[in-house]
Amino acid sequence: MRKVMTIIRKEYLERVRSKSFLIGTLLGPALMSMFIVLPVLLSNTDNDNARTVGVVDADGGILTLLEAELSDMGRENLTLVPYELGPGGKEAAITELKDAVGKEKLDAGLVIEEDFVKTGEATFFNRSVSAMVMRDEVFRPALDRILREGRFASAAIPDSMFTYLSARTDWSTFSVSTSGVQEKQNEEATFVMAVALIMIIYIMVLIYGNHTLTAVIEEKSSRMVEVLLASVSPGNLMLGKVMGIGLAGLTQFGVWAVAFMAMSQQGVSVGGFSLDVHFLTPLVLVSFVMFFLLGFFLYATLYAGIGAMCNNVQDSQQFNGPLTMGLVLPMMLLSLVLRAPDSTLSTVLSLVPLFAPVLMFMRVCIETPPLWQILLSWGLLAVSIWLAARMAGKLFRMGILMYGSSPTWASLMKVLRD
Repeated sequence: MRKVMTIIRKEYLERVRSKSFLIGTLLGPALMSMFIVLPVLLSNTDNDNARTVGVVDADGGILTLLEAELSDMGRENLTLVPYELGPGGKEAAITELKDAVGKEKLDAGLVIEEDFVKTGEATFFNRSVSAMVMRDEVFRPALDRILREGRFASAAIPDSMFTYLSARTDWSTFSVSTSGVQEKQNEEATFVMAVALIMIIYIMVLIYGNHTLTAVIEEKSSRMVEVLLASVSPGNLMLGKVMGIGLAGLTQFGVWAVAFMAMSQQGVSVGGFSLDVHFLTPLVLVSFVMFFLLGFFLYATLYAGIGAMCNNVQDSQQFNGPLTMGLVLPMMLLSLVLRAPDSTLSTVLSLVPLFAPVLMFMRVCIETPPLWQILLSWGLLAVSIWLAARMAGKLFRMGILMYGSSPTWASLMKVLRD
C-alpha cells in the first residue's frame, strides 16, 4: 500500500504543478460558462443584426401600425421599405418585391392583403431559414396583435377590454416531490445549472481519462515503466495512476466549486442567469460527486488498460474513439431525456453504465427518479468498474512491457481471452 501511495503522490503532484493544470483551473469556469451561455448570447445578438424587409401594404393602413408594433418590440434593427401600388397595381408591386428579394436587395418581403382585419391574410417571401425565424418571431406576433386590435375595434370593444382579454397567464412554478411542495423554482436557471454540472462531468471525465491514457503511454515509451515495475506490481501501478490522476481532477473541481460558491454569494450572474445554488439539493450534490467519481474511475480504468497495449498515442486512436463515444452518445441523447425523463427508454438508457454519469444525473436534476433507480445506477457503475479493472488489469499486465508491432482489436481480444 505504501508503494501505491507513492505512485498516487507522484501522479498527483506532476499534474497539479503543471502549467496546463493551472491554466485549466483558472480558465475552466470561463470556458464552460461560454459553452453554456454563448448560444443564448448569440441568439440575443440576432436582434442587433440590421435587416431590411420590403412591404406591399395592399390594405393601405397596416404598415404604419406594423412599424409602431416593431418599435414597441424593440426591433429598431428592422427597416421596412414600402412598395407603393403604382399603375400596375398590387401584382406589379409584388413582382418588384420578389425581384428585390431574389437579387438580395432585401432580406425578405411581406405582402399584406386587402381588408387585412377581415381576412387576416399575409404573404411572406424569404431567401434563407433565418428569414423564416424572423417571420415567426417578429412579424407573426406583430400582425396577430394588429389583427386582434382591429377586430376588437370593429366590434366596438373598448381598449381596456382588449387589454384584459389579451392578457397572458402569469406562471409560478414550484418543484414538487413525494415530501410535498418545495420552494418556487426558476426552471431556466435550473436547466442551465443542470447542463453546467453535466458539462463538468463530461469534460472532467474525458480530459482526465485521456490523461490516464497518455500517462501510461508516455511512461511505456520512455521505458520508465520498466524501472517502476521493478518495485511495484502492474496492478498497483495502474491503481496508483488512476487514483493520482483522479485526485488531481477532484482538486481542480474543488477550486471551481469554491469559486462558484463565492460568485453565488455575491449575486453574480452569467448570461442573464443568476448563479443561485438553492436548487442544489443534497441529492443533487451527492449524485454529482458519485457520478463524477464512478464515471471517472470507469473510463480511466479502461483508458489505462488501452494505454498499456499501445506504443504511442497514434496507436491508441482506434481504441480511443469507440470508448469516447460512450461519453459523446449520452450528450446526444440529452434532448430525449429532457422530453420524457421518466419514459421506459430514458430509464433504460440512464442505467447503462457508460451513459449513467450523464443521463441519470440529468434525470436527477430535472425530475428526480425513484431512489432505487439512482442506487441501481450506482451499483451497476461499481460492478462495471470492478469488471473493467479485471479486464484492464489483464491488459496492463500483458501489454505494459510489449513493444514493437501496433496493437489491433484482434490482439486485444486475444489478451483478454488468455
